[in-house]
Amino acid sequence: MPHRTLSRRRLLGASLGGVGGALLGLSGCGASAGSASAGSDHLSLWYWKGSLSDELLATAERGVPGVSGLKVQGAQIPDSDIDSKVRTSLSARAYVPDITVANSDNLATFFPDENEFLDLRTLGAESVRSEYLDWKWKSCFTPSGRMIGFPLDAGPTALYYRRDLFQKAGLAHEPEEVGEAVPTWEKFIAAGKTLRAKVPGKPYLVSNIGNVFQQVLLQSTKQFVDADNRFIGDQAHIKRAWDLSVEILHQGLSARITDGTPDYNAAMSGGRVATMTTAVWAINGLKDTAPKTSGAWRLTTMPDGPANYGGSYMTLTRYCRDPEGAFAFLKWLLSPENQLKSYQEMALFPTTPAAYADPAMHTSDPFFGGQRPIDVFGPAAQKAPVVYFSPYEETANTPFFQELTNVELLGKKPDRAWRDAVNTAETTLSRLGVS
Repeated sequence: MPHRTLSRRRLLGASLGGVGGALLGLSGCGASAGSASAGSDHLSLWYWKGSLSDELLATAERGVPGVSGLKVQGAQIPDSDIDSKVRTSLSARAYVPDITVANSDNLATFFPDENEFLDLRTLGAESVRSEYLDWKWKSCFTPSGRMIGFPLDAGPTALYYRRDLFQKAGLAHEPEEVGEAVPTWEKFIAAGKTLRAKVPGKPYLVSNIGNVFQQVLLQSTKQFVDADNRFIGDQAHIKRAWDLSVEILHQGLSARITDGTPDYNAAMSGGRVATMTTAVWAINGLKDTAPKTSGAWRLTTMPDGPANYGGSYMTLTRYCRDPEGAFAFLKWLLSPENQLKSYQEMALFPTTPAAYADPAMHTSDPFFGGQRPIDVFGPAAQKAPVVYFSPYEETANTPFFQELTNVELLGKKPDRAWRDAVNTAETTLSRLGVS
């Protein structure tokens, strides 16, 4: 995969408002005192492997085109460590990167310490706003209105389905027809019952119910904690995602296997799972997992509409030695032209809609029977909702995913699991100051 997906289990790191925050508040702290690029002829950039184009980074190391004398040197940080490493460097006021990449589930964790990052509006960000997806642009802002992120890539979602299995079941099986036949999750479940009943081998609809829970959540503009720092994980939008997931299990439509395991690989290769509800970045993973199924898969719209799952941002820390130069680098690296290059090289889906019209993005894919993925993912990217993520989402959603696992794999009663998830989330969040 070109970049990591939303983590369901990784809890949030501590806010910089503790000991580190006190250090950062000391007077006499120069704006460039802690820069990792101090004394060098370049700006420093932290990123993880696969998050940025290697070719474009190589160009930037020699000199950013159009910006005289500006060089940017990247340092790869393991994707699981970059968030904590940025926090540590900021707390210590030492070796802080000028520029860093933040994954979609990380940017909100910086909101409590937003002043440690530059407000990109002060550097002229609004002048290029029209070039980017509206929802992605809006997600770059903290609740107070500061723009600390800049759009990197996106993760528009779709329904991946086995055309051959749908056809054997007597269901609509061409992409547009399937999209019309399963416009809602309820219709999706009904199609799964038909697949299970009519296709030899009784294929399952999904690999596990956690994936469906995740996608239904991402279709909602609200998640577990609202902008007023209140827990809303017991409300109808979360319960609907829970109930739909449990219904899939109740109907016997889940294979009950964990993605990425040998059992999952065997199920996908052997036609035991008929669909995937996930993002564009899953294409390469599916090809690697089940190469012999090439030509059998198709793509269509997600039940109940599109969402975004994954993607990244770039930020400038307050220690950046050359804010204007760093922002010029962002504009160059993430321009429509270079986002297209990144898509071709790294499969990073652009956040610049202008790139979607380029012939390079309209190539047919034999794995999907000659279908053009952009025909599905382009419109999905443009229609994804604006979702509010609080700094506490990982803390809040972890009990729900864990309890769904208990229901699916251990047979725990769904009603009891729901109550336990809500109570655990409320108790944990209250200790963190969430009301």
